[in-house]
Amino acid sequence: MDIIFSESFWKIEYFNNALWEYLVFLLIFLGLSFGFFLFKYIFYRKISAIIKEKKVFSLLLSILDKIRSPFYIFVSFYIALSSIVVPDILYRLFFLIFLFWTTYRAVIVGYQFIDFLLEEYIKKNVEKGSKAMVRALGNIAKGILWAFAFLVVLSILGVNVTGLVAGMGIGGAAIAFALQGILADLFSSFSIYFDKPFIEGDLIVVGGKWGTVEKIGIKSTRIRSLQGEEIVFSNKELTAAQVHNYRKMTQRRSEFKLGITYETPTQKMEKIPKMVKSIVDKEDLAEFGRIHFYNFGDFSLDYLLVYDIKSADYMTYMDINQKILLNIKKAFEKEEIEFAYPTKTIHLSGKEENS
Repeated sequence: MDIIFSESFWKIEYFNNALWEYLVFLLIFLGLSFGFFLFKYIFYRKISAIIKEKKVFSLLLSILDKIRSPFYIFVSFYIALSSIVVPDILYRLFFLIFLFWTTYRAVIVGYQFIDFLLEEYIKKNVEKGSKAMVRALGNIAKGILWAFAFLVVLSILGVNVTGLVAGMGIGGAAIAFALQGILADLFSSFSIYFDKPFIEGDLIVVGGKWGTVEKIGIKSTRIRSLQGEEIVFSNKELTAAQVHNYRKMTQRRSEFKLGITYETPTQKMEKIPKMVKSIVDKEDLAEFGRIHFYNFGDFSLDYLLVYDIKSADYMTYMDINQKILLNIKKAFEKEEIEFAYPTKTIHLSGKEENS
């Protein structure tokens, strides 16, 4: 016992370190390891019951839970290692392990933050059909995170990152030129997501083609036509085209011409506006706009009728439109007002024939 407590005993050296230095190394290692585990236990086991309702703290708890014991032990060991002298090659080996392991853990933590932010954004802001696009943005962010971590590691290891980035920029430009079509569709998909000219489920018209948006992808958008077939548009094509979106439409306008024969008496012509208005007003979802005699046509006297159907549903619009037109026909038949159809008058030797 006297030998253990003697000053000369603790000064005995093994591998260029005195025994007291090994003792300091051991105390630091054990103290840090115990401190890490105690912190995790107190914070995760005890405080978690209090703050688990807070989303940000729940994220921190998830991060702590995924950092396992081997990582804490190795970090404690590496920190304690600085208190003793070790061969340079061995220290470099532990440094590389510490660097790569810590960088990997930092990237994983970044992944968790990105996923957390995306989930919160999806819950609050994303409409139907946009989740795939948000996930794609998240994957791009994760790729950038890995690239940044890679450059940081190289910089710590003494690599000239500036020259490397410049070289990557030239190579990236060549790749971008080769993939410009795909990249154009990719950035167009981001434009569709952020600008939201349409979302999945919308009824749109593009280049005279009607259809319901089924899927908005990274490169293309798929539309189900009214006939049932699937139409695939490139995203670049959609951002360049004029798109008619019927999602936010609250009513539909009906505007068409009523043509009657020239033989119709003026007295009956004067009755037509009031007659047609009363027919439109009988429909609850129809709102009368106007009707005027506006043109002497080649073979007809023309009225222009305008009214609105206060429903965005196409079938409702067609049903009410049909009912109004049938009632107009019935009213005209009752008043003996004839609809005009194309006729031509031929003059022969001063005589007229209708054909």
